[in-house]
Amino acid sequence: MESRTLLGLDYKSLRRVPYLILLIRYGVNESEFTPINLSRMASDIGTTPQNVFKIINKLVSEGFIQKTTVNGQLMIKFTPKASEALHFVIDTIRGYLDEKLVVRLVGTVTSGLGEGSFYMSLEGYVKQFIEKLGFKPYPGTLNIKLRPEYIKYRLYLDVLPGIRIEGFSNGSRTYGSVKCFRASIRGLPAAVLIIERTHHGPDVVEVISPYKLRDVLNLRDGDEVEVLVNI
Repeated sequence: MESRTLLGLDYKSLRRVPYLILLIRYGVNESEFTPINLSRMASDIGTTPQNVFKIINKLVSEGFIQKTTVNGQLMIKFTPKASEALHFVIDTIRGYLDEKLVVRLVGTVTSGLGEGSFYMSLEGYVKQFIEKLGFKPYPGTLNIKLRPEYIKYRLYLDVLPGIRIEGFSNGSRTYGSVKCFRASIRGLPAAVLIIERTHHGPDVVEVISPYKLRDVLNLRDGDEVEVLVNI
């Protein structure tokens, strides 16, 4: 009998999704290789490291992950097929619940490099933010340095489609595309930016809002904030 497919996925392959979700907990993403502790994963799913290694190899052979070894350390990352499977599951759950799913990010306010005000004032970006997010952002970003335990959730956003803000050229310079997610901070509308070209590591998120969040929320460097990201 011919296999039923959705988004290019064989339904049988969705049996691998629990393993993909577990790998997300370890910070695995599509952007870079992440070290994996076989003993820890074995303990989490109640099996042996040998069986975990077999599972990893199965995921490799089925095209869900890539693996390599660096100084004896097993490193893996997701492939587009893994991201597609995760998208399918998220969309299915969202449709069932009939509501937005939320990722919680917690960190402390930190000063940036001062580039946010420049980029957020560029007409090529501003017009798209208004059209796709429904607000004109304050010309600046709020930078938040995530607590270590929340970095894996920030990396999770890399494998989700989000809202794409297209790159553009003004004739003398080209500006890269930006992915963003609607969000809120203490009830105020906002958006988290996933920037194609950035000086920040995955432990820092940049947030835009129609408001100057530092002033409206009376925030200073070192203050802890929670960002609720709609996916």
